[in-house]
Amino acid sequence: MEGRVLEIYTRYVEYIKELIPLEDEEGYLKAVIHFHDGTNLRVNESWEANQLIEYSYYWLTRHNQLKIGWDNSPHHRKLENFPHHKHVTHHTNLQPSDETTLDAVMKIVTAEMKQQ
Repeated sequence: MEGRVLEIYTRYVEYIKELIPLEDEEGYLKAVIHFHDGTNLRVNESWEANQLIEYSYYWLTRHNQLKIGWDNSPHHRKLENFPHHKHVTHHTNLQPSDETTLDAVMKIVTAEMKQQ
C-alpha cells in the first residue's frame, strides 16, 4: 500500500481540498477525501498481492447524507453483478454496479463536479 495516499492525491489533486488518511497499513487503506464542492468520499480498500480484494467508496453530500455508496460486501446475492453493488441516495436503494475501483468511482464524482 505504500504510496497509495500520494497516488490518489496526485491523480485527483485538482478536485481534492483535503485527503485525510485514517489508516494506511500494508494491504489496507481507510481515508476521507474532501472535495472543493463540499462533498466527501469515504474510502476503504483491502489489497492482497497488489489486487483489490474488498472495497467501499461512500460519496456523501456536504451535510454527510448519502449520494452514492459502492461496495463489494457479499450480502446482496439477488443483484446482478454480485457482489458489486451501489446504494443510491439511501442504503435501501440497491443497484448493481460496474464501478469496482476508486478510478471508476472518481469518474462519476469528477464528472458531476465538472458540470457544476
